[in-house]
Amino acid sequence: MIDSAWFYQQLEKDGRSLRGMARALGLDPSAVSRMLRGERKMTAEEQDGIAAYLGVPMTEVAARRRGDILGFAERGQEPLKRDDEAGSDKRAESDGSKADNWLDRVRGCMKGTVTIAPGVDLTEPADPEWAKIYDED
Repeated sequence: MIDSAWFYQQLEKDGRSLRGMARALGLDPSAVSRMLRGERKMTAEEQDGIAAYLGVPMTEVAARRRGDILGFAERGQEPLKRDDEAGSDKRAESDGSKADNWLDRVRGCMKGTVTIAPGVDLTEPADPEWAKIYDED
């Protein structure tokens, strides 16, 4: 599931090497190679080290490690396509110009993922007991 191609592209893009990454992580180059091919699992510490070595956000490495380039979507939820993946997914505005319908695609993407119990008023102030950060003695 790992997005191996992305990791190797990141290495090539900045002229970095797999051996250099292995040195930065304190691992054998063969272990890093197996990890990037998906033959060995990446630990959280290795993920952090790879993000630092590549100079990319840790969340990006986490997503690519899972092969999930669109982020951390819930199972059964249709992923939101980025603008560059949407292709001709545009709509005409009233003035005739084309506008990205990103907001239209976002609306409803979380529908059904949160359930509010009957009788719960989300506008009601919180119970003061729940707001305490520390015990008052």
